[in-house]
Amino acid sequence: MKTVQTHSKFFIIGNADEQNSIAHLIQDHDIVVRFNNPNPNCTLKADWVFIANGTIQIRHLKIDHKFFKLNTQIFFRYTLKDILTSKYEIIPLNKKIKYYLRFPRWKKKYGLDKFAIQTIPDQVHFNCMNLLHSKFPSTGILAIYYVLKYFPDNKIFIHNFTNQGWSGHNWENEKLLIQTWEREKRIAIV
Repeated sequence: MKTVQTHSKFFIIGNADEQNSIAHLIQDHDIVVRFNNPNPNCTLKADWVFIANGTIQIRHLKIDHKFFKLNTQIFFRYTLKDILTSKYEIIPLNKKIKYYLRFPRWKKKYGLDKFAIQTIPDQVHFNCMNLLHSKFPSTGILAIYYVLKYFPDNKIFIHNFTNQGWSGHNWENEKLLIQTWEREKRIAIV
């Protein structure tokens, strides 16, 4: 995993189509953050990838890690225990059992077991839920909040965010939260 230095900048790349390249802004010591199966429209390779690994996602999400660097750090939303204990959402027993069997195979199928893996801390997840008044913060907002929380002195840039997608996310509140962070100069949009 790439070490975050005091002068490292974070470039958090959403999955919208690329309108303009920012590759010229990124230095070797910077951290590029991508999500799930990165949109190939943007060719920046990821140092960190945040992945939604819930019961539904592992059935439908196909991960092509051609945009992952060799030492990419993976951040999953959930641990196996989170799913089995219904920590974030009520999950029927049959889906828990299927997840228990599917998740290790899914990780192996998409080669995710070859990378260093962490899980987004509970505090990040719950704080985002509270800030958004929503049970399901997007993976993008979780990543932004994670970087803000653990690396508050590093510059953070976001790119290719449209605040649109799956209907279960509260996109309007996410957009307002991003605008607040931008006004407070905690992040910049490029």
